[in-house]
Amino acid sequence: MALDDAGMHRAGLAFVYRIVPILVATVLYGVYIAILCVATRGLWQRGLRAPSNALILIVLYAVFCLSTALWALELAQLAGLVDLLLSPDNLTADALFNRFYDLIAGETRVTGVLFETQMIVGDVLVIWRAGAIWFDRRAVLVLPLFWWTLMIVNVLVHAAHCQSGVATTNYGELCKVTDIAAPALSILTNISVMLLVLWKAWELRAVLLHTLRQRTTNRVFTLFVLMIESGLLYVVMLITDLLVTSFVSGGNETVGRMVDCISGYATVQLVGIYPTLLIVVLRESLWNSSASPVQGLEISTAKVEASTPAARGVLRNNALSRQEKGEGPGRKVSRRPTVSLSPGFMSSSHTTVLANKPREPVSEHSIFVVLE
Repeated sequence: MALDDAGMHRAGLAFVYRIVPILVATVLYGVYIAILCVATRGLWQRGLRAPSNALILIVLYAVFCLSTALWALELAQLAGLVDLLLSPDNLTADALFNRFYDLIAGETRVTGVLFETQMIVGDVLVIWRAGAIWFDRRAVLVLPLFWWTLMIVNVLVHAAHCQSGVATTNYGELCKVTDIAAPALSILTNISVMLLVLWKAWELRAVLLHTLRQRTTNRVFTLFVLMIESGLLYVVMLITDLLVTSFVSGGNETVGRMVDCISGYATVQLVGIYPTLLIVVLRESLWNSSASPVQGLEISTAKVEASTPAARGVLRNNALSRQEKGEGPGRKVSRRPTVSLSPGFMSSSHTTVLANKPREPVSEHSIFVVLE
């Protein structure tokens, strides 16, 4: 039978409250595709023969596939609601919506596993970036890798022990814990990376501050890039989603439920956008040289370039100070030094020059002075 006025009103609210979050997610999905195209072009220019670039591209598209799958499931749920409304099969309004919410509940485990896997894969690039900055002391990555490993354990537990179903019937306390633990562990992973980036920035504060002062036109954007690299914005995003999920409540056809859906659907796309955006904005990073428009796209290396007399003076003073204090051996600086935080950026000419000189120990800050 046809729905009465109350049923039609409820159906209209349900449709509006479902389509608004999907429209938000679709807009973000379009932005995601655009950013992914830019990242792909940059990696292609850099050269996919390099294993690091090829692996980064694979990770980016793995995250994109997971985001696409979740977006497609959201569209399928909306299509299911429309189908039920167009073909009520003589069901009452309550029976009709119970069938719809059973459809959504049946996908609980699938969506949970996909979202948790998406966070795991996305955090690979954030940890990799921290490893590039701390290439000389990889042991400091133990803490973020510990939290990342727990994320893998968490998704395996969720997949093995959590069945699809609504919270009141077939969704135990263990599954509720894994749902909360997934973003919480990702937050801890990114906080660990953020602390490592800040630590390294403090060690090299003189050079980084000088580099920042030299950038007269895009200082704000440079700081924005640093917040992306450190994972600060990612942490804020996930904490916001957790707060919305925890404190915004309401029935199925309420504004509160719509806000909760908007937050959840948007977070799914932002989790994919974040590591992709990281690759795109690296050319403006404080750690990278602006000498090449393409070099900044490689996440597996990082460097700070000092190309002015003032910066060279800072480096010489720091090196002499460490020598006087006996903190580490110095390196001779030529007329045009470049301070590199990774040997991965050395060109063939750099390598040729260094090959003709005896190797010397690296200082405690592991600053490689490339002689040109």
